[in-house]
Amino acid sequence: MQWILARIVYGALASIAVFGVFSNLILAFVTLRTPSLRSTCHILIGLCALFDGIHQVGVIGPLFQSPMLLGEGAIDNFVCDALQVLPEMAVLGGCACTLSIGLERATAMLAIAQYRRIGRRRYLTMHLAWILLCSVYAVYLMGSYFEPGRQICAIPSVFHHQAADRWIQFICLLNLATFVTYCFVAAVASRKAGVSPAIRRAFRCIFIVMIFDVGGWTATVGSLAITFSLNITEENRLILVYADGLFVNFGVAAKPAIYYSISSDYRQAFRILFGRVPAFKLAGATSTISDTTRHSFYANS
Repeated sequence: MQWILARIVYGALASIAVFGVFSNLILAFVTLRTPSLRSTCHILIGLCALFDGIHQVGVIGPLFQSPMLLGEGAIDNFVCDALQVLPEMAVLGGCACTLSIGLERATAMLAIAQYRRIGRRRYLTMHLAWILLCSVYAVYLMGSYFEPGRQICAIPSVFHHQAADRWIQFICLLNLATFVTYCFVAAVASRKAGVSPAIRRAFRCIFIVMIFDVGGWTATVGSLAITFSLNITEENRLILVYADGLFVNFGVAAKPAIYYSISSDYRQAFRILFGRVPAFKLAGATSTISDTTRHSFYANS
């Protein structure tokens, strides 16, 4: 009965992850293919979407590599690590990328002169180096604390012993820094003269996305801490671990829908790219996106 329940909960988790894979990869594709979405902020948003899509592949990947829903589900730890190395890098890279968007907005909105002086390529390179460094940390944790054996392959299961604690602590640190950064920018920008309503609206969209992202991680990490503190059987713990993952996967999967619902830039870009806007309106629509983006995200910097 417990194994059946675990399969049901995992099925729900995998369903959300499948939606998240497609929605985030589509968002990354739209960002890549839309010429007006070329600012540093937009590039970071597209990169975050790519990371989130790869992250959620790690949730459903073992579904096709092991008999999770049809058998006992355990596979060799080395095989699990090989399957999950890119998703694990994407988890930390995605968290770092969300923080980078907040830092980029803080610089663009509160220190405009310095932002333009740095130069777009140099500034973007700095963010990419930081994100890569965070991603590689996942590989370090996986390799340094690896333990041979067999297990049910999942996102948290590749971190053995102290690696699991350090992984969770690092995610918490990134998310705390992200939340503080976004709140600081929102508070200062609301009082700063010269910040246009368009810029505030654009940041409000990013802020809502952050709430879903950080909120999902907070709920998942908090519930995981409770799960591992309970004196229950490993079968019941497995069920709760899958249930705990619902929060972050829902938050990550919802991000593209939020951009589409709130951001006129992204909504227009989606419609143009997928044929929702007639061809004779394409030129005018693209110009509108470019103008909006220039004021909202400093695309020319």
